[in-house]
Amino acid sequence: MPWIPAWLRRRSRVSLVRQSPRPTSGQREAVEALRRAEQARTEALARSAEVAETAERLRECRSQNHFAERIRLSLEGGRS
Repeated sequence: MPWIPAWLRRRSRVSLVRQSPRPTSGQREAVEALRRAEQARTEALARSAEVAETAERLRECRSQNHFAERIRLSLEGGRS
């Protein structure tokens, strides 16, 4: 155990803040917010494969639309 000064050891035995046996309303709200965040993260991770697949399909569709637009413009004599 590292050396700790006596004045610090004595102070650690005396509570400077009254400890409440029950959590405060702010603590309860924080715990509930953490629980909701963890649940949302779990749900997001479960959907990640589906989201990646949908994103890839959208990228392909956008790419196809881009090339179709360029071909249309070149046939009409516009800039490509």
